[in-house]
Amino acid sequence: KKVIYVAPMKALAQEVVEKFSSKLSPLKLIVREYTGDMQLTKAETESADVLVTTPEKWDVVTRKGSSGLGSDCGLLIIDEVHLLADGRGAVIESVVARLHRLVESSQRPTRIVGLSA
Repeated sequence: KKVIYVAPMKALAQEVVEKFSSKLSPLKLIVREYTGDMQLTKAETESADVLVTTPEKWDVVTRKGSSGLGSDCGLLIIDEVHLLADGRGAVIESVVARLHRLVESSQRPTRIVGLSA
């Protein structure tokens, strides 16, 4: 199962990748950035233990449904979850709703964590 970390902006996603990579490398966990700027091959996404993405990118990836990444998600972390009240909140809400529907249909438990300052 993968950890999907949804950061509100690409700049923050880059910071999270750097920080997580240094902290998780002793555990041999692979952290990759998966944003509009960083396209990954199928092999790269499959080999990653942690994918750091933006709400818009994750929305596109899970909307297609063909990648299987949504069903491989064991933990979804949404940073700055208070942005649900913002203009981009609808994207975050649709991502969570889509994952919730996938969990119900597959009966695979997935944890969703929201972070806010």
